[in-house]
Amino acid sequence: MEQFTKDKAPDCGTCRFKQNCFVVRLAPEAQKTWNSLKLGRKFAAEEQIYTEAQEPLGVYTVCKGRAKVFSTDAKGQQMITWIRHPGDTFGHIALFSENEYHCNAQTMGETILSFVEKTKLERFLDDHPKTYKIFLRKIANEMRSLQLKLKDTAYKPARSKVARALLNAISYKSKNTTTPAIHGLKRTEIAEITGLALETVVRTLAELEKRHIIKRETKSIKILDHPTLVRVADPHAKK
Repeated sequence: MEQFTKDKAPDCGTCRFKQNCFVVRLAPEAQKTWNSLKLGRKFAAEEQIYTEAQEPLGVYTVCKGRAKVFSTDAKGQQMITWIRHPGDTFGHIALFSENEYHCNAQTMGETILSFVEKTKLERFLDDHPKTYKIFLRKIANEMRSLQLKLKDTAYKPARSKVARALLNAISYKSKNTTTPAIHGLKRTEIAEITGLALETVVRTLAELEKRHIIKRETKSIKILDHPTLVRVADPHAKK
């Protein structure tokens, strides 16, 4: 990975997203080693990170910005499996399974990624074996999330799917504010996340706006009534 360089690797110690990152779960010595191994690179908006059928070269972590992991069918239609936010590590499933990627990864806006190469990662895991448990828990939680997503796809109405996609896309900066916001999420991407037709997404967003739950702006969506949006996303949740 010639484009990833040591001098562009962000420092984990000063990262404001580190509480979201698996690195904080490592022992202090392992954290220090990980920080010394990783490389970094700044990506432009909508730049390819890796492609389907490519051989995995290591694992990536979003340090700033976002990345989407998606599949494309023969007609060019996309289905987004994951949106990786700051602190999220990805690419590990293909790497650990020793198979090529079954999906593509692309940035969503200007993004900074860190990268640990395969052989260095293997050596790191051998030197710090407790890290295996952290990765195992991460994979298990992701499989559980996929199971829930499949369940939602099968049983939940369109408005619940759109509401959940909006909640999952709230920007890190605005998460705990009175008016959380979503930045840079296109209507087509909401359709690709939920598996709904674009027309259905447009109609559902208009309905949520009419009910004063959200407000659409030029480059963002503001959530005006977060508790109601949560209820729309999961109408049968225990009160």
